[in-house]
Amino acid sequence: MTCNHFPKALAPLLAGALAACILMVTPHVSLAEAAKVGTPDAVSTSPGVLKTSTATYAFTPVTCIIHMEDGVPDIEVQGPGLTPDGESFYFDFSSTANEMTIELGVDEPYQSAGRKLQAGQYVSAAFEVDVADGIVSVTGLNLVDGQSEPVDASASLRIDCNT
Repeated sequence: MTCNHFPKALAPLLAGALAACILMVTPHVSLAEAAKVGTPDAVSTSPGVLKTSTATYAFTPVTCIIHMEDGVPDIEVQGPGLTPDGESFYFDFSSTANEMTIELGVDEPYQSAGRKLQAGQYVSAAFEVDVADGIVSVTGLNLVDGQSEPVDASASLRIDCNT
């Protein structure tokens, strides 16, 4: 049976069910494991690191997908982390949407405490993504806060999707 045999009214339900299935099979990192990421020793070996001029934010991706289509990377990364002072955050990155967000004060997706750091074409400036051997790199990220106030004009991001 092909998708053409399903009534169009079912399409949103099927899409929602598929999204729920994907979330259920995505590995989850406990808050205790995420806490290990914020330690000074873990920052240098963390699979995900955002470096700003004032702080380094280490996180552990629970979703790290790299898909190349006609030489163009489609990258989606999400995961919890801790700020240098121990506050939880949730990291979200999309190369296709050209956006990166750190939701401060939360450790799960789709939550918000109203404070965030963000970068990308719709909030600050578009960024270029480099991918080599499962390592995602972005330099020159123009970070702003939730009110679009400048935070750092030259942050860098490195994500190792191999771990």
